[in-house]
Amino acid sequence: MKRLLRNLFPSILLVFFLANQAEGQVGINILNPDTSAVLHLESTDRGFLPPRMTTLQRDDIFEPKEGLQIFNTTDSTMQYFNGDCWLHMYQRDCDDCIFEITPSAIAGTIDRVVEDSISFTIDVEQSNGDPQNIAFAIASMLPDGVTYNITPNPLFSTGTVTVTFYATPFAPDGTIPIVIQALCGNQTTNLIYSLTLTPCYEVYVNNTTTNYDLSADLYTVYPSLNPSIPVCVVSFVETGVSVTGTDTAIPAYTTGNLHPNSIVALVNDGNIIGKGGAGGTAYDPANGTTGDGENGGTAVNLTVNTDVVNNFNIYGGGGGGGSMGFALTFDLNQFNPPIPLPTLGILIGAGGGGGAGGGTGGNIPVIIGLTYYTPGQDATAGQFGISGDGGVLNTPIDLSQGPATIILNPYVIGGDGGEYGYPGTQGVFGLTLDVSVTINIPFVGNITIPVVQGINIPIPVPAPLAGEGGFAIKRNGNTTNVPDNLYNNSNLRGQVGN
Repeated sequence: MKRLLRNLFPSILLVFFLANQAEGQVGINILNPDTSAVLHLESTDRGFLPPRMTTLQRDDIFEPKEGLQIFNTTDSTMQYFNGDCWLHMYQRDCDDCIFEITPSAIAGTIDRVVEDSISFTIDVEQSNGDPQNIAFAIASMLPDGVTYNITPNPLFSTGTVTVTFYATPFAPDGTIPIVIQALCGNQTTNLIYSLTLTPCYEVYVNNTTTNYDLSADLYTVYPSLNPSIPVCVVSFVETGVSVTGTDTAIPAYTTGNLHPNSIVALVNDGNIIGKGGAGGTAYDPANGTTGDGENGGTAVNLTVNTDVVNNFNIYGGGGGGGSMGFALTFDLNQFNPPIPLPTLGILIGAGGGGGAGGGTGGNIPVIIGLTYYTPGQDATAGQFGISGDGGVLNTPIDLSQGPATIILNPYVIGGDGGEYGYPGTQGVFGLTLDVSVTINIPFVGNITIPVVQGINIPIPVPAPLAGEGGFAIKRNGNTTNVPDNLYNNSNLRGQVGN
């Protein structure tokens, strides 16, 4: 009897199991499986392990049923059969784009002196789906001063792209993690690249100064630096500081005697203003003057490649106005009838106005003999400096001698000085001569006889030139981020160029 029960017990268990099956539920490690589940597994220390096989083994399954699942050890992914093909769990259909990316490097350093950029490549291989474009993007927020280029972008299906990062001296030093995304259809793949930027030396202009030389200041602040070695420098002109030129031949600010391979970033929050050109005085070869207005001074002079962030004012000096001053000689005996008077010599003119930025108006320092001259006005300096006007001479000049009445009628205007960064103007010259003679006739009295009226007196040489406006930024063949142009806006005035 006992032997019979032992033989029947497995059958009883099987019947009990089949009875549970009939109810449509199986529970493992759980007495009451969830009513919504056919199979309910419970464990706190073990997992569900599906069949594990390679791609070749998977493809040998005979007539796989739709919904069949395996773990593919070749791709290390869960896969399922949708009735047409085997799909990764994240795929929606058989044509989804699947690709792999392999970078040539995952980290790099830019020193910003020897190199201001770094490049690496990413190999791309599309393994599934119709050949199509694979696009790349930077998903991270890059700091100011760091830019990038990816080419080709997008890449068609399979190939290699080149990623290049650029860093100016403005970029903060340190290590930056950068997420590079590749997108194809519904698939997105991320790559982390670690970019390191080495530090740049920082130099601050905290006080108002003239004729500033960055290199001299740098080697004073960092005395251990070797001038024969290239450096990266960030120069800060602080708020409220004025950097001005004292002479049109000397720039207000220069990068100075740095190694030619150095790079500079100029962050200007103050005023950098070139000296205004002086107005012309007079054409006087004996004293070495041409009467031309003086060119305005340069605000920023570059001796190395420099990027500029101009948050306030960079103004080139205004050009001086051209004068209209000449020594003239009149031989009165040339008239018919001749006037028995000696040859008349006289200086007539008006000085040019000074260019904005403190340019002085044209003036003759010593007045000798017959001189009729009006000086040009001085310009003012500073953030709101304005140019000086040219002198104006328009009052008749009486040079009468004896019986002869000699009147010169001048209309002489010196050229105005230029506003910041702009040239001055040429002057205007107009001069006419009136001569009459008074004769006493007995029994008649005095009779005035006109000899000449309104004779134009030409200037003896070409009109003096006005001075050119000073450079806002003079490159001298170096590169800068500010495009070459003539500027006249609120914070940049004057030429940028060579």
